[in-house]
Amino acid sequence: MPPINKNTFINQKISLDVSINKIQAGIKKSDFLVSDENCVHRLVGLRFDPATMQEPEIALICARHQMAAAKQIAFSLGKRVYPEPRLSARLFRNYYAGQRIMEEDYRETAKIYSDYLKPF
Repeated sequence: MPPINKNTFINQKISLDVSINKIQAGIKKSDFLVSDENCVHRLVGLRFDPATMQEPEIALICARHQMAAAKQIAFSLGKRVYPEPRLSARLFRNYYAGQRIMEEDYRETAKIYSDYLKPF
């Protein structure tokens, strides 16, 4: 087994930190998050500002390898996670962070926003 290159290890650590910082920033920007049923495979953050946006925007997309960190950050920030497997799969597959929701996804997204806006 070849020895571990110290610079490679440091670069991997730095890229992991950057990734965690991006996840944290995306979760902070999100109003709420949607995920698969067990919150294991994917997590998608949505945000909407009616004063500046006409449709919601994808604030964050996390895949399986980022889920442990993403769930911990979401919990620490008090963000709600909605288990919506079909919607989370569609958003994960068809969008990227920063993209606005297309018309065909308005109905399902609006249902979750209406639940999000209800008082506890």
